Amino acid sequence: MAAAPHSLSGSRVLVTGASGFIGSHLTRRLLDAGAEVHALTSVVSSVYPTRLVDVRDRINLHEASLADRGALEAVAAQVKPAYVFHLGAYTHVGKSWQRVDECIQVNVQGTVNLLMALAPHGYTRFINTGTSEIYGDIDVPFREDKQPHPISPYSVSKYAAEEYCRLFAEAHGWPIVRVRPFNAYGPAQSPDRVIPEIITRAMRGEPLRMTQGRQTREFNYVTDLADGFIKVATTADIDGELVNLGCGDDVSMRDLATKILELMGNPIQAEFGAIPDRPTEIWQMHCDPTKARELIGYEAKTSLDDGLARTIEWYREELSRSGTSFVLGS
Repeated sequence: MAAAPHSLSGSRVLVTGASGFIGSHLTRRLLDAGAEVHALTSVVSSVYPTRLVDVRDRINLHEASLADRGALEAVAAQVKPAYVFHLGAYTHVGKSWQRVDECIQVNVQGTVNLLMALAPHGYTRFINTGTSEIYGDIDVPFREDKQPHPISPYSVSKYAAEEYCRLFAEAHGWPIVRVRPFNAYGPAQSPDRVIPEIITRAMRGEPLRMTQGRQTREFNYVTDLADGFIKVATTADIDGELVNLGCGDDVSMRDLATKILELMGNPIQAEFGAIPDRPTEIWQMHCDPTKARELIGYEAKTSLDDGLARTIEWYREELSRSGTSFVLGS
């Protein structure tokens, strides 16, 4: 176990991708911890300022693209953060095949731009957000010391960004920790992700067309992951480390859909096998959470049933509002 954690209270913190799904929940956790939060967001975030509108008067907002080195240098010089949570990224796996250039520009070049912009000012810790997709199609459970085999443009770009973080940490001694969060879900997730889509289609009585659902994934309630990021930031003597953030328990997509529909009273029936499997499918994906537990004292707290129930209730309330950004076709 690393040395005892320290507090973020009063610390100046920069969060990239702050208006994103995990980033917005992390921003709230940081505010609760008493941090001075500076949020970096781009104009392309489809649901901003919805996710942060209720805390906007408590954060310092900076609008800049990760692809714009000059803009990042200006933000870094103004903020001079002690802690940096780098979550800003292009994140859609399936669409990344048609947007390879954007993956490279945002995920690879953007990460390097941010690191170079921050370098002259110094910082206590830089937390780089990777992804479970980096592991690719290797055998489960995914453990930090296994050689990855990423199989999408998105995952390759995230691995490349992570490798630049490793390189700079080793070559320059920069205080960087790399994390690989596993699948997240919960309130305010983008409507095109699997759990929100199942929930909202069920609520509206719309068809739910799926693959056979044989592939398995682990799902982590978003506030659990946000707490994990806080632990990564505040645990001493872990610079240079790579850490999974996940629960280690997977579920098939068929069982996930069945569970959600059962919790909702089975308003519709899922059409399993209605669409083909992805050509490069990862059939099993779950982490070995041992290192996070031993190194930073992190364990997921929210059961899938409890987390899904909370998420269903949030979307039920959201669907009752007009003009919501979190329901497809609303």
